[in-house]
Amino acid sequence: MKTVLVDYHLPDTPPRSAIMEGFVGAANSMFKDMPGLLSKQFCYDENTGNGHSVYLWETQEKAEAFFSPAFFEHFHEVFGVEPTITYLDILVLVDNRVGDVVMNKQ
Repeated sequence: MKTVLVDYHLPDTPPRSAIMEGFVGAANSMFKDMPGLLSKQFCYDENTGNGHSVYLWETQEKAEAFFSPAFFEHFHEVFGVEPTITYLDILVLVDNRVGDVVMNKQ
C-alpha cells in the first residue's frame, strides 16, 4: 500500500462551498470505483487557501501511473497552480470501518 499526499495553495481562497461542489463532482465522476485506489480524502482550509488530498493506493505502481504528466496538466487547468506530491510507505494501517489492523509486508 502507498499513501500519496497532494498539497497546493489557491491564492484567491475560494469559499468552501465552491470547492466542495467541485470535489463532490470529481469524487463521483473520477475517483469512485477507480481501480487500485482504496480511498481518497479531499481537504481544504478556506482561511488559508491550502488544499490537501490524501490518497491510499494498493501499490506504488498504481499511484505512479495516476500521477502522470497528464495529472499535472489537468490539475493546473482546474486550479491554476502546481501541486506538491509526496509518496509515503505505509507500515501499518488501522481501519476502524472494518475493525482491522493491516500490516504492509511489501
